[in-house]
Amino acid sequence: MSKTTTDRIQFIRAAVAAHDLYWDKQRPNMTKYRNAYETKFWEGEPTVDKTALRVETADAYAAVESLMGSLFTKYPGVELGPDISGKGDMSVTKLLANNFLKSCRQQIENAGRMALIYPHAFLKLAPRESNALTGKVALRAVPPWQVILDRDASAWEDARFIGHRYYIPVDEATEKFGAKKWQGAPQRDYFDPPDNSRGRGDRDTPELPSEYLYIQVVEMYDFTTDKLLFWSPSWKSGAELLLIRDIPLSTYDKRPLSNLVPLYFSRKPDHPMDGYSALSRVYDQLFEKNILRTFWANAVRRDSRQYTYKKGTFSPDELAKITAGEDGAMIGTDSDAPLASLIEQVPVTNLSANHSEYLNYVEQDLQRGAMTAGFTRGEASRATATEVTALMQYTASELGKMARDRDASIEAAALLYIRMLIPLIDDKDKQVVVTPEGAKIASVAAIDADWSIYATDGGSTPMTDAMRKQQVIQLLPSLVQLGVPHEAIKDEIIRLYELPESFAKVIKAEPAQPAAPALPEVAGPVAATPTDIGGV
Repeated sequence: MSKTTTDRIQFIRAAVAAHDLYWDKQRPNMTKYRNAYETKFWEGEPTVDKTALRVETADAYAAVESLMGSLFTKYPGVELGPDISGKGDMSVTKLLANNFLKSCRQQIENAGRMALIYPHAFLKLAPRESNALTGKVALRAVPPWQVILDRDASAWEDARFIGHRYYIPVDEATEKFGAKKWQGAPQRDYFDPPDNSRGRGDRDTPELPSEYLYIQVVEMYDFTTDKLLFWSPSWKSGAELLLIRDIPLSTYDKRPLSNLVPLYFSRKPDHPMDGYSALSRVYDQLFEKNILRTFWANAVRRDSRQYTYKKGTFSPDELAKITAGEDGAMIGTDSDAPLASLIEQVPVTNLSANHSEYLNYVEQDLQRGAMTAGFTRGEASRATATEVTALMQYTASELGKMARDRDASIEAAALLYIRMLIPLIDDKDKQVVVTPEGAKIASVAAIDADWSIYATDGGSTPMTDAMRKQQVIQLLPSLVQLGVPHEAIKDEIIRLYELPESFAKVIKAEPAQPAAPALPEVAGPVAATPTDIGGV
């Protein structure tokens, strides 16, 4: 079904309006999660006493980073399955994909961190100028509020459209879309207040040079018509499209692809396109813990020594000497109640033990919500070996699920890079890459195939790797009894513990030299010759 330009603009406006409405409602929660992670818990939180001391704990940061440390250890990489038709060069394609992923490790980790703090995150690939094949495509982590989703879709592959809204400088917009009468403005951040644009009002905008002005661009993939649309409210108030073209990317079987890769660690079962923040699961416990620690901090500062005395008993100079202690305070009283001594200490009641018990419950809820056992964060415990093993298995299963989601995004990014590289390779340049099979030319024919891509980690995490190593060591006697060759066991141990490959080499023993023939025995003494004694 063909669409007119007016239909396309109305479609984009409707999608952007629904997107803004959704994320405007989410902004208070996103702000709370970000502040908690950055140890700015009380920023923006209402308190009864603004002058009271406020304590912030780093539990939100610990919850996120303990998962990050358990999910990301090595450089991301992939393995390729051959094309059943025999097309393509697997060694060349694998080398290019792994070199690209290795250069993008930081961005992939940034996306993973955002997917834990916020509901989800994205990886965006885009072409750029470079002489190296790895540098011809850039990968960047994208926050969820920049990506316009088809929230009615039941899966990412079923989405009717995918959009990305971003800001680019006016000069770059002119270079990309031609000279136009742009309505430039300072770039706005998602967390900025609605009436503030980085501290500048609208009346200040014309005074800024063009390199400090931006325009808003919506890059929309319309899969129903196989079109890529560029639209901006900063030109003619959005009455026209900036650019319309066919979607340039497709799979090997010609299905259109966007340049975005999703990264979800949790999803809402009834709305799969909506993610679920890992930090939101423990935010209530973080709130309670910070409230309790703040109450304790203020209570401790009020826990000072104070005394009462009968007025007229001491002169001002005497009282000054008595109260010279830095935490001492003298309180005069006219009460007729008898005192046991001239000066009595005001009793201070200890805090109720209920506070400590409540904190223990909060800590337990926090640990259950974070899905990781305390020992994964370096905390000592009194658990038995059996209990620790059970906790390891539970933690490994939960982290393994998240690791599979991580691997799926890495595999999708590798596939998208390969498909994006095809129109960027110029076979006339004959760029040579060094593979384990020798030097080869990276050509379109070498990478254009129906590859099956698998992440090399295969859902592994530091926890699962440690358990696998322990299990192999425990099974060694059984493996030997079952007749498994010693060389196979040795190779597996070297691979699992990442030992040097030189350990796998078999050192052949040197052949034994034949023994010298024995001299015949002489019956009597032998006379010395001049040669034996060094004479002539």
